[in-house]
Amino acid sequence: MNYLVVTAHSGDEILGCGGTIRKLSLTGSSVSVCTLDGSGGNCGGKDEESIEDHRLELRKLGVKESYLLEKRRDSVPFSNLVSFIEKCIVDSNADSIITYHPAIGDRERQMASKAVQKASQLFKRRKDVKPLAALLYMEFPSATDISLDPTVKWFSPNFYVTLDEEILHSKLDALSSLSCLSALTSLETVRSVAVMRGSQSGAMYSEAFESVYIRV
Repeated sequence: MNYLVVTAHSGDEILGCGGTIRKLSLTGSSVSVCTLDGSGGNCGGKDEESIEDHRLELRKLGVKESYLLEKRRDSVPFSNLVSFIEKCIVDSNADSIITYHPAIGDRERQMASKAVQKASQLFKRRKDVKPLAALLYMEFPSATDISLDPTVKWFSPNFYVTLDEEILHSKLDALSSLSCLSALTSLETVRSVAVMRGSQSGAMYSEAFESVYIRV
């Protein structure tokens, strides 16, 4: 199975589903990452060293390929975001996509989620592209912790990936390299959420997702 994780900012894929990425790679699946913020680096860092540091952390988790949009996300039309994601789908031969929940709390991440939704329908426009087997929304702090608008349908998990201690440690180790982690959450919170989701799914630790669809 080939998975494509699409984020607005580098580092978000580790926070949202780093444990799942590691587990999938260990069990023989191929995982690629598509980042739409072309400023590069951890959480928007611009230097080449930070970009390579981020790619190194992804390789440690088992990511096969990293795709980075060359221009800044806020200067790229929505249609170009969709086209870039479509190219990543084709190049990675993606069977499934993981991205943010559409109710996430900032515009850039919302746009990434909406662009994925549009790109996921590529098979309707190209006969040589297979339909996706699954589209999953990953858990992310600003779609769960900061739910300021009661009229919005927020993240509601219905799919869990169980993690063991070693895999969770791999995620936390990768997160510790992110310079802006403290602005999003903390390592203690990440572990606590993994414990909470584990208790909900009958495991020690888990990462939670909202499944849009899973085709069998």
